[in-house]
Parts: sequence; structure tokens; C-alpha cells
Amino acid sequence: MTPHEYLVVEVTEACPHACVHCYNYWREDRAPVLSPQTLRRKEILTLVRKVRADAPLRVVALSGGEPLLRPDIAGICTDLANDGLRVAVITSGTLLTPERAARFPVGVTFEITLFGADAALHDRIVGRAGAFQRVLQGAASALERGCAVVASVVLSRLNAGHTRDALEMGIALGADAFLLNRINFSRLTLPSAGQLTPTVEQLRGALDAAEAVAVEYRATISVSVPIPPCVIDPAPYPHLHFGWCPRGGAQAYYTVSHNGALRPCNHSSVVLGDLREKPFRELVNNGKASAFWAPVPAECQACAHPLRDVCRGGCPAASDECYGTRERVDPLVNLLRGQLNAHAESRVPAPG
Repeated sequence: MTPHEYLVVEVTEACPHACVHCYNYWREDRAPVLSPQTLRRKEILTLVRKVRADAPLRVVALSGGEPLLRPDIAGICTDLANDGLRVAVITSGTLLTPERAARFPVGVTFEITLFGADAALHDRIVGRAGAFQRVLQGAASALERGCAVVASVVLSRLNAGHTRDALEMGIALGADAFLLNRINFSRLTLPSAGQLTPTVEQLRGALDAAEAVAVEYRATISVSVPIPPCVIDPAPYPHLHFGWCPRGGAQAYYTVSHNGALRPCNHSSVVLGDLREKPFRELVNNGKASAFWAPVPAECQACAHPLRDVCRGGCPAASDECYGTRERVDPLVNLLRGQLNAHAESRVPAPG
């Protein structure tokens, strides 16, 4: 069995925000913070221990929805930390007051979303006035408690031009590291792709800015949502850490839904089975899991790029959510195809 070290647990589907790029497949039909089906605190610890019985689990990320809506979220973190696990909370940061932060065990990592250094822009993207100021307070509260802060910058056409401002704001707040992720798509966001998809030049500009910040501030910046190299080659950015879909491998982040269902990742709506009823090892090694990760788009099989075997067409979950198949290339490639073709044609020498 592949040694899985990471796990995402979605502790609630509820969320107070309406981010324009949100890909959660349940976002139009969210369950309450604690619905009858939602895993309770003891159940979460039981399921995590069940996974540890089958895998060398080291890190558990608590996600949602907005995990800080749960009144017992600090207790859940304490349970996991007491079991020797590293714990991360993926959050907007707006609900992390000094009083709430004081309840969390020291050493928890808060992955806080930051869309820029401008309050109006940030609030527009999350769909909630006043969110930006609460994010700043949340980051300060986490650091005061002795917790780590990772700033997550999600790039869309709305904020790609503000990448340096967002990263420098994160540095000023005291962030230990950064995630710089282009938006990913689902059937819910695909209709708005024309307004949300950053152009190739915007993406390149954002990466240029991130590379400069990484060098100037010695900042750790990870680009963890794959950008296929046919869109932008990562070679000019040696100080950025580019991630690729682990496709069920050692770095995979299988995801436990709020109701105990196990999914291939947090982007996918595919259910591999109920973790409350079957062992983790059985669910990640069954035919359904293997079939999910196996496809490589036909157009990618003849790719000559050195990263072909790690890219393998980009994000298979996004293709599955948008097109109903993992046999197609990442939607980002399709959305930018015209720009990519124009760029390729511009590099062809003129006759004579």
C-alpha cells in the first residue's frame, strides 16, 4: 500500500462566505454546521485513528466549508495534536478572534485565505463586507497564540495583478509560508470562467511577482494547484515549489466528507465508500480508486515536455467535475487554448 501521510477532513459544509470561485460541489445545497449526518468530535478522532491503522499519517487538515463555525473545532484540534499529529485548519480567518485562538493548542497551523492587500478587492471576492479586516485580526490572533500562519492566495482574473501586494501583506502579517494557487474549476464555476480565468499573461505576471518575492524575502511559496507546463513552463521560477496531482500516490490528500464518506481529494465529488464502514486501505486500493486516478488524456500522451509524466493532463478531478470524464485535459488548458495557440504561432519564424 502507498504510504499516505496526509488527510483532509471536512468538518462542516457550512460557510458564511460566497467566494466567486468556490468549487465545492455542495455549495448550492450546504448542510448546516452540525447536521444529523455531520461527524461529531469523537467520530472524527475515531476515523483518523482508523486511517492511521492503515497508513503512516502525519498531517490532518481540517476544512469545510468554514471549520471555525464549529464550536468544538479547537477541541478537535486538541484531540488530533494529543495523538501526535500535525494539525492544519483551512479557514477564511474571519472568525478567529483572540478569545477563540486561545482555545487552540499551540503549534496548530492556520491556512488563511488572502486575496490581496486591498480591503475592497478581498471583500468583493469573498462576498462579505468587512471580511478583510477580520482576516488581519485572525492572523494576528493565531500568531499571538503561538500558532503558524500560511497565507493562501487564490488567483483569478480579479486579483492576479495584485499578487505581489498579497504576498507582501502576508509577510507583513507574519506568515511562515504561502500557497499561490490559480483557481480550479467545477461545473458550478465553469459558467463564469470567462470572468474568472486569469489570462496566460496574468498568470505569468503573478509567477514573476512570486519569484521576485521568494528571492527578496526568502519566502517559501508553493504553487500546489497544477499549472500544466503547456500553459506556463515552471523552469523560469526556480524559487517556487510547483506541485502536481499525486494521483493517489504518497502525497495524495484523500478527503473525508462531513458525513464520513471518503473521496479521492477535496475537489472531487466522487465517493469511494464510507470510512465508517470499511477500512481505509480497502477504499484507497479498490477498483474505483484505481479507475479514478488512471486516465491520461489522449492529447497528453504524445506530449514531449520533460514534466509530462508528473503533469499527466493537470487536475483530473477538475476535468471530471466539469466534463464528467477524466479523459479530458485540465479545464484550464481548454479555457486558455486560444491564447496558447496564438502564443505558439507568434514563435514560428516568418518565411524567408
